[in-house]
Amino acid sequence: MKYIIMLLGSPNDETGKLSQIAMNRIECAYNLYANNEHMFFLCTGGFGEHFNITNQPHASYAQSTLIEKGAREEDFLPFTLSSNTYEDFFLSKDVIEKEAPDMLIVVTSDFHIDRARILQSRIINYPHVIFIPAQSTLSDEELRPLIQHEQNALRKLKEKS
Repeated sequence: MKYIIMLLGSPNDETGKLSQIAMNRIECAYNLYANNEHMFFLCTGGFGEHFNITNQPHASYAQSTLIEKGAREEDFLPFTLSSNTYEDFFLSKDVIEKEAPDMLIVVTSDFHIDRARILQSRIINYPHVIFIPAQSTLSDEELRPLIQHEQNALRKLKEKS
């Protein structure tokens, strides 16, 4: 059995410090990894004005944090150097199809899961996939604009179908 945990990228600051969103996703992904066997990570996130302006890809910060928690270096697939959710799936498609896991496990924030589901089904449409929502620990005030962004993005996706 082989399982891939596709950890969707999220913001870090100009020094590489991961945002609370990123840490919530990493905690969720690591708990899954630590309590199961045959798990591999596919970390997404390259560079972008809205989430990472450092000289290292976001995925490398996620990987370093996961290794600090106890993940083994050999359990990481090559990074997906994406700059948005669409690219997370589009640029990961070949790796996922080549690796052909028994299960693809997509980990993203609870407020982001609906859009991730739609994009995965439109772009990869992997036959064995589950979505694990990382519970957000952001305040209601911090969550409100993110939820609004997701609602707008979902509306646009539905208009395109």
